[in-house]
Amino acid sequence: MMKFKEFGNKQHKAIILIHGYGISWRMWQPQIKAFSNDYFVIVPVLDGHDTENNSPFTTVEKAAADIIDYVLQTYGNQVFAICGASLGATIAADILAQNRLEIAKAIIDAGPIVPMNPFLLKLSVNYRISQAHSMKKGSRRLKQLLSRTFYPPEMVDDVFRIGANMTDESCRNVHLSVFNYALPPSIADTKTDITYWYGSKEAWLGKKYAACMLSIVPSVKIKIFKGLDHGELCIGNPDLYINEATEFFNA
Repeated sequence: MMKFKEFGNKQHKAIILIHGYGISWRMWQPQIKAFSNDYFVIVPVLDGHDTENNSPFTTVEKAAADIIDYVLQTYGNQVFAICGASLGATIAADILAQNRLEIAKAIIDAGPIVPMNPFLLKLSVNYRISQAHSMKKGSRRLKQLLSRTFYPPEMVDDVFRIGANMTDESCRNVHLSVFNYALPPSIADTKTDITYWYGSKEAWLGKKYAACMLSIVPSVKIKIFKGLDHGELCIGNPDLYINEATEFFNA
């Protein structure tokens, strides 16, 4: 059963923050600290990513439905904003497509919404499972490689904890679901003000995903962050993320 973390005053407007693959809800800690002053912040701990619970990740659609069900039961159907990154962004997009919550604002940060080439997907799944196995063995080389990226030291440790706990089933299911995901036409019915973000270093995929979103929801606002790679905005530049999100929320 999916767990949820809650921060701030429940009487305030709610914001949902959905983390990406292979990292925990803690990736949002700077955003939680900033947003919980004025909002009630709900942070799902996605299945397959909970070191205290071995519930396997199944599909993007089930994750979206589980989050919707929880919010309806504990808060209500009106949510101010939903923000997702990578896998979390695809889940956020599916929450919008399910049209069961009334959401004012949505930040979809580099979420895959166009199916991947089957051959490339197979390679990706095998690579990610192999990577998780390396984390289980405490690979020093992999830890050094991650330490040279935009991940802060505490996030590198967090990634290794999640990877060491990740089952092959969850790893496989995440990738087969998210990279086979096709944005449902039902998202055209949403009343949500949506912005799709991606970094210029991931434009080879981000551009395709943004074009897909625009083709179904012509009102979506596209924003490209120069010089940033996948996940680098929310994890590597949280202050910039908070500033950009706040500007979008207040628009």
